[in-house]
This record gives sequence, structure tokens and C-alpha cells, in this order.
Amino acid sequence: MAASEYDTARPSYPEAVFDELEARTGPLAGRLVLDWGAGTGISARQLASRGARVVLLDIGEEMLRRARARDPRAACVLAHGSHMPARPGSADLTTFGQSFHWFERPAAMAEIARVLRPGGFWAAWWNRPQARGADWFERYQDVLLAHCPGYTWRDKEDADLAPDWSDPAVRQAGHLEPAGLVAVRWTRQVTAAQWTTDERSKSYIISLEPGLREDVLGQLAAIVRGQFPDGQLVVPYITTLLVARKAD
Repeated sequence: MAASEYDTARPSYPEAVFDELEARTGPLAGRLVLDWGAGTGISARQLASRGARVVLLDIGEEMLRRARARDPRAACVLAHGSHMPARPGSADLTTFGQSFHWFERPAAMAEIARVLRPGGFWAAWWNRPQARGADWFERYQDVLLAHCPGYTWRDKEDADLAPDWSDPAVRQAGHLEPAGLVAVRWTRQVTAAQWTTDERSKSYIISLEPGLREDVLGQLAAIVRGQFPDGQLVVPYITTLLVARKAD
């Protein structure tokens, strides 16, 4: 069910994110990209639209099945992030769309460094609603914090998403140097039904006991209805892009 909801309602990323990525890595056309935690292929399709040769890697078979349904030509590999089935130095770019926070940092950084060619890049990005200060949004966050132990996004800043590059374990494992952090601001227009479906796909909602899950979703839906009675949400968003480069 989560894969279906994820595929149906998760938003794509603003094209400006990929403009900023190419400004740091060079053109994506012809580059071999390993898209880790690829899910249903949202970021992979956007990378491929710019000419990249993308391999989708995920531990979720149903996620990849849906990615293939969207694009039958997609190269999908069922694999764990700490053990990539790729030759050393074979990738130009490793990407993590909405997924890097799931990986164990030193182990993942070591594997990233192994598969990247010298001068290759790591990139990660996250979509987040950013309506801080708006009454409805603060009440929405209050409900999530009160009922969802796994919810940790309320006060995250851009820098909180990056690896701790000063950590000796991370530096030794990855041999990567930060090459950019940029925040792209945009506005998401979405129906209330799609918004709720998207929320259902979030891990902090999925992990709740079914009865509590429906109660929490009901509280959230009531807040949304109160703010957007016509069922059409217009919500400020931010997409944070982080880039690092492997030493030559």
C-alpha cells in the first residue's frame, strides 16, 4: 500500500534543483548515475530527462516494480545501500532523492567513495513544506509531534541534512569534500486528497498502530479543511540540495 500511495501522491522536484546540480557537476547528459533509495523513480525520471544514464537502486521490490511500470526501460536493481553491485570507480554521480537520511553515514559514504570515479559527485536533496509561522501549519506540526515518535522534521535546517564533514569517520570513509548547499524555494499546488495520500506514505505515519494512524490523519485532514475549504492547497516548499565531490 505504501508504494502505491508514494507513487500516486509524492511530488517531483523543481527543475531548478537539477539546474543547480548541473551547475556544480557539469551536464548530466551521458553521465552514469546511481540513484540510491530510488523508490518509484521520481528523481530518476527527472535525471533521465536530462540525458543521464540512470540505474535505480532500492531495497523495496514493490517500489521498483512501480518505477518499471512508469518507465519500462528503467534499469532497476534490488540492492542495499551498503553493498552496491557496481564496479569501483564506475559512477559519475550518486544521487539520493528524499532518501539519504535512511543510510548509515560512515558505511554509506565508504560505499559511495568506492563506486564513484575520481572527481565524481554525491548529491542528495529533500522536499519539505516550509510554512513556518502560519497558524494552520504550526497546528499541523503539533499533531505530528504529539503522536508520531518518528517525526523529526519540524525544526530541521538545511545544514542538519548534511553529513558531519568534520567527523573523522565520515571523512575517512568517504574521501569526499562538500561542493555546495543550495535551497530552492517553490510553491506546491495540490488537492487535499493528494496531500493526505502523500501523508499516508510517510514512514512516521506508516509506523503508527492502525487505529491511531486513522485518528491522526483525521486530525490533520480537519486542519487542512479549515485552512483550505475548497480542497486546493497552496503551500510554500523548500528543496535542499547538497553536493560533495570525490577527490581526484
